[in-house]
Amino acid sequence: MAILKRRHFLMHSSAAAAAGALPSNIRKALAVTPNNRTGTLNDVEHVVILMQENRSFDHYFGTLKGVRGYSDPRAPILPDGQSVFSQPDGKGGRILPFRFNVAHTSSACLGSLDHSWKGTQAAWNEWDTWVPHKTPMTMGYFTRQDIPYYYALADAFTVCDSYHASLFGPTNPNRLFLFSGTNGLAVGQDGKQAIDNVDDGNWSADMAHDKPDFTPFTWSTYPEALQKAGVSWKVYQEYDNFGDNPLASFAQFRNLSRSSWQYQNARSIVPGSSTETMKDTDGHALIKAFERDVANGTLPQVSWIVPPAALSEHPNAPPGYGEYLISRLMDIFVTHPEVWKKTVFILNYDENDGFFDHVPAPVPALNAAAGFTDVSTQGEVYHGETVGLGPRVPAIIISPWTKGGWVNSELFDHTSVLRFLEQRFQVEVPHLTPWRRSVCGDLTSVFDFSQANPDWQAHLPDTATYLEETRRSCKLPPPLVPLVQTMPVQEQGQKPARAIAYDMTADWLVSANATTLVLHNIGLRTATFRVSLNHTNTRHYTLRMGSAVRIPVPHRHGQTVQVYGQNGFYRFFRTGLPLAMTLRHDKEKFCMVLDLTPLSSAPDFSTVTVNEAYSQQTLLSQRLTARHPESLVLAVKPGTMWYDLTISSAATHKLLAQFSGHCENGLPDWTDPAIGQPHQ
Repeated sequence: MAILKRRHFLMHSSAAAAAGALPSNIRKALAVTPNNRTGTLNDVEHVVILMQENRSFDHYFGTLKGVRGYSDPRAPILPDGQSVFSQPDGKGGRILPFRFNVAHTSSACLGSLDHSWKGTQAAWNEWDTWVPHKTPMTMGYFTRQDIPYYYALADAFTVCDSYHASLFGPTNPNRLFLFSGTNGLAVGQDGKQAIDNVDDGNWSADMAHDKPDFTPFTWSTYPEALQKAGVSWKVYQEYDNFGDNPLASFAQFRNLSRSSWQYQNARSIVPGSSTETMKDTDGHALIKAFERDVANGTLPQVSWIVPPAALSEHPNAPPGYGEYLISRLMDIFVTHPEVWKKTVFILNYDENDGFFDHVPAPVPALNAAAGFTDVSTQGEVYHGETVGLGPRVPAIIISPWTKGGWVNSELFDHTSVLRFLEQRFQVEVPHLTPWRRSVCGDLTSVFDFSQANPDWQAHLPDTATYLEETRRSCKLPPPLVPLVQTMPVQEQGQKPARAIAYDMTADWLVSANATTLVLHNIGLRTATFRVSLNHTNTRHYTLRMGSAVRIPVPHRHGQTVQVYGQNGFYRFFRTGLPLAMTLRHDKEKFCMVLDLTPLSSAPDFSTVTVNEAYSQQTLLSQRLTARHPESLVLAVKPGTMWYDLTISSAATHKLLAQFSGHCENGLPDWTDPAIGQPHQ
């Protein structure tokens, strides 16, 4: 891939660095008062979508303050008892995450890792095969010092730490989800395009180079639905678009008259871009065309920006050049505040390449052996395997209504972008599967349209020299796994957290001859769970609002059960104890109620201790008897809505059960205070 060397780029980089333009454009964006004509979603008049390439969430933001990153207190445990962050290398060793230090290595220009279709779900069900499949480089990550502008954006606006790729696979099928809501499976097209990069090999935007022997896709796309509804839209692209405009693979956008709306909106090349400029493009023509429309008042209601290869951040395209592109677009917005005040800018990434992320992807269960779902899986299955979701990828929502350095932990994927457009413009997303529509949110929880102009000042890094350093870093030695490995240190502190509508329980019921785990979704959003026995045999559960499932558990001593849900929800139970345990949230009384009920036929327990980690309280330390069940009340209120209850034997200190998570009450809060604390 071309590395930017043009004099224009270097001159612009130096000028921007000298003038401090990168911090300035974020400050100016924060100063703009949002359009609040109605105080609703209708105040959004423009949505700009820019999907970059091949980065995972932990790889970019695992050390960012407040997000569920490298110091996640509820990170999964692997079958061998090690943390998910300690990945086996397949040779008897372990690899921890290690920094891609751009000041000392060429890690910013590292080539791509294996990012093909996941194959079988069984190979990834325990989330412990990253290194054998992807090489040790999978564990590399960047920090604020390496990608300062992106960290500044996350500090200034809203980052989504539960945004997943649409499927565990490469670029093209993920981009099909962004532009059409499906990879073809929802419309009965189960060919290779559903899981692989299928195109005609024309990686330019020039329609004249479309291959006539390619069999194009024929299902309808979301831009066509917008067109039919009278919503203006456009794809901005240079001659070099890295093959990242999937509309070129659809029959309805091929062999076009150049005067047609299909060509003008989807296939046209911005002025000033040609085959002569594509080899070392710096995005100047793309930026200029976008600026012209913003300045002239002709910016469409919906825009997709498709960068050239060198600015795409696809591995061996440095992240710094992506930051350059985004900063130039922010320059345009803040120069035209009347447009910016009514614009949403969505920056996301199509897939994770081969880079590690520690949060296992939610998937629908296809049979009882895999778990349970009460939502249809039609359109989610490729030749007997579930396709999605994929690993987490970065997503920052930049707008006057999302400023404040917020974190949103609702489950999203690429179809969430289309559902946001659906909500705003009332244009239904075609082909969206029942499971995906039910499980993935529509991004509206990211925004606060009620505030006219919330006061917020970003604490921005000094980025005066980072562009020049990015250019030089490609000549440095390649990154290596450190000889002495240590866990990353995540930034300390909390960020404000948006309200999300999850409310789930996992109750532990016992009788004389049976133990049952009961999952119950009492929230306003469909909930997903991962349930493991002894940190293995993982099963996936999807429950609609108001539904529940009863799961038989082996009724013998020595087993453990782990339950993972959204936003830090976690339960741990040790089997063989004649003790029923339930935890419920009493929203009216602002409290959590823990009920401990010994079996009526059980002998007296040894003394048990109940501790709450966040408040550092001991709530109970006494002998439990069948005649005297215990009901413990833990007060929770806004600002302290996190809980971490442990039940242990006072004699042996062995953990018997754990209840952890966040009490959702429809109000904003702060991110998990345990994030950023030193590893135990």
